[in-house]
Amino acid sequence: MRLKRKRGQALIETIVGLFIFVPVVLFLIDVIAMVMAQTANDALAKDCARASAEEVDQAAAQTACNQVKVNFSSPVLRINSVNVTAYSDETVTVVTNATFTFPVQIPMFGVSTQEFGATATEPVVGKLSN
Repeated sequence: MRLKRKRGQALIETIVGLFIFVPVVLFLIDVIAMVMAQTANDALAKDCARASAEEVDQAAAQTACNQVKVNFSSPVLRINSVNVTAYSDETVTVVTNATFTFPVQIPMFGVSTQEFGATATEPVVGKLSN
């Protein structure tokens, strides 16, 4: 009789432990994916700024940004916009906006997406100074 009780107790303890452990692991998966998505968005902004810095005017810089955006790929990140917000003889500034979709959505919290923004500034190298 005691042996059955110990087995039952161990089973209950394992189940209760899993109810705590599994959500923590799923939360960590979301956090890791979110950090990776923000890093990818920052890298996209930097790549766009570098491509824009090689152009001679703001219109060409925006075209270069759009080309970088077309070549960007991420399963959990949707790029909403990539804009050259400032272009001068010295620097170019690019702003990106992206939507992150959580890989493990927790129903009780109701949040399935997160907005990310990034800004990058690079010195212009494609324009000759007068």
